[in-house]
Amino acid sequence: MGSMARDSAATRARILAAAIEEFGAHGLAGARIDRIAEAAEANKRSIYVYYGSKDALFEAAMTHVVEDISASVPLDTDDLPAYMGRIFDYYLAHPSVVRMAMWLPLERPVSGPNETQAYAKKVAALSSSGGAIDGLPASDLVMFVNALAQSWFMSPDSLLAADGLEPRSEERARVHRAALVEAVRRIVAG
Repeated sequence: MGSMARDSAATRARILAAAIEEFGAHGLAGARIDRIAEAAEANKRSIYVYYGSKDALFEAAMTHVVEDISASVPLDTDDLPAYMGRIFDYYLAHPSVVRMAMWLPLERPVSGPNETQAYAKKVAALSSSGGAIDGLPASDLVMFVNALAQSWFMSPDSLLAADGLEPRSEERARVHRAALVEAVRRIVAG
């Protein structure tokens, strides 16, 4: 790979990382290409050359997020509680990903093909493995696990502190993670 190609790939990667942060913080409508360019140490023109439009950049960022989650935290149909713990850990390490996921149904209620494909794979894997629970469709089980994993990020500090623990602390996150894993264990156990 030549120097120019490496520079192009590095610039694209910086733009994508900056876009994920910007879209996570402001959503598609509130995101600004000039802030993305500044954070990526790139010029606005390069963003349009590589991605075409803000919408296309959002789609590329969302595709990257979906692919990264699927690769980093593969669904374990034999151990959904452990999967819950790992997906929560991923979200803690990548809070912009969760924020992007929360913006998505508000700004783009119809999912793009990449999100649809990723969810369809999880639903099919649960259905074919017997990981789905009788009477509970696999798509709903995936939805429940996803919503539970994101609950930390949607909860106000006052709720996280209601049991006397410091909100957003490592101890509070550890307690919440254990509760998530146990909740999914109970759901799966029926």
